[in-house]
Amino acid sequence: MKKLKLFLVGFLALAALGFVLQALGLAPKTETPETPKVAVQSSTTEAKKETSETTEASSKADDELPRVTADQMTSFIDYLKQDLTDKGVDIATYTFYNKDTILYVTVPNEYKYYDKTDLQAFADGLKEKEHEAFNVWAAINGVDFNSYPMLHIKTDDGDSLVSQKMNGDMEVKVK
Repeated sequence: MKKLKLFLVGFLALAALGFVLQALGLAPKTETPETPKVAVQSSTTEAKKETSETTEASSKADDELPRVTADQMTSFIDYLKQDLTDKGVDIATYTFYNKDTILYVTVPNEYKYYDKTDLQAFADGLKEKEHEAFNVWAAINGVDFNSYPMLHIKTDDGDSLVSQKMNGDMEVKVK
């Protein structure tokens, strides 16, 4: 019985506090969301279904941003190089270029002889920095930030060192 009285007193105290805060204007305002009004046509069921399908398709198309194009890749590469430099990454020995929407980074030949775990860490880090830069660049340029360019790392002699797989993982190709 004592616990019930204590619970009741606590409940009343909280209710009184809420009332005082509301009266003072300090309580958060709760707003009910507006439900969108849908115009109902008095035609056949088939016409209604067709109308709703075209409305859904057009609203999805309006919400989607375009994918990055090959023509925009030069702009992104310039942005990426500047972003890496600003983050303190020494890119003096790297070359960046693209074929379509695939980003190629050429590194010195001695990278082929690095430990596989070091190469994996390098590739994962470069991919992460590329994605960070692409997110910002895509927002600036009105491009879908989910359509990252594929990343491939090659050596100066043309050997493939690391390639990005379709699932996004970086796969070391040497050793």
